[in-house]
Amino acid sequence: MRRLAGILAGVLFLSACGNSEPVETNYVSVPLSCVDTKVLAAFPEKVPNPKYLPADWEPAEGTDLFEAYKVGGIACSYGIGEAEVGATVIWAPDDGSLFNELSKGWKDAGLQEIDLADIDEEKAFVLTEGTEGKGEYHVWKVNVLQGGYWIQVGATFFGSIDEAIPLVKAAYESLLSPEESAAQSVLGCYFTDAEFQLSILNITNHEHASVAGNLILKPFQKDMAKGTFSGNFENGILRAIYTFQSEGAESQREIFLKRVKNGFIPGYGPVEVIDNKLERLQRPLQLKWQEKEIFNPGEECTTVLKALE
Repeated sequence: MRRLAGILAGVLFLSACGNSEPVETNYVSVPLSCVDTKVLAAFPEKVPNPKYLPADWEPAEGTDLFEAYKVGGIACSYGIGEAEVGATVIWAPDDGSLFNELSKGWKDAGLQEIDLADIDEEKAFVLTEGTEGKGEYHVWKVNVLQGGYWIQVGATFFGSIDEAIPLVKAAYESLLSPEESAAQSVLGCYFTDAEFQLSILNITNHEHASVAGNLILKPFQKDMAKGTFSGNFENGILRAIYTFQSEGAESQREIFLKRVKNGFIPGYGPVEVIDNKLERLQRPLQLKWQEKEIFNPGEECTTVLKALE
């Protein structure tokens, strides 16, 4: 273990500036933090003191939320939790076909195409209840395609289309510029030298909220676990499925890592096994963050991997 620690210390010393420069991107991105959007400021006065309402999303296949997360989207809820008054906003990049494909199901569900005032959208669909100007009228959901992004705003308090417009605008204005998305990128290589284990986290892809990469765990006097992961990074948490080889067998494990300064710390909790294959953390999540097991940034992984051979 002392040999591994010495190797890692040398690499980190030589690569101390590895992640100091933001990674260049040339695309607008979905928000990566629900608390940093402009949505709360756009709430009407009739919903006083709204707050961000954290949620551990578990989207079911075939739902809008599932489709959004599949392409690197994010969802955030805001409002007054105890009063069950609020709004949920979905942001997702559109590849030119996603919105059009989803709109077929929206039409079947009763959503109608509409031209929104003061918004230069490509397409918009709205779900309403009642007849405007005649008794109770409610706007439940608005789906907008604008600037290559699908934005959905669903709320419990819209009494008209006009009331929905400020939140739709705020959601669009919450998209990250290329400079902002570059500054929040977590691309790069990270190392941890825990007491009994050297871990190497190599994030090779970060686009919108989607992340993917490689993870190697080198326990002291045990076989190395080596594999790939894919998942999402939002609100400072990286959550992914890790598929790895260890002791001649392939396994899958759900992993959680929390962003701290320039690095990450892993989260642990009670585990359940799904279909005799996937080790998944039990719900509701009971995460405990291992603050002493810190993944620190380094320049690149190749040097360390060669040293471990």
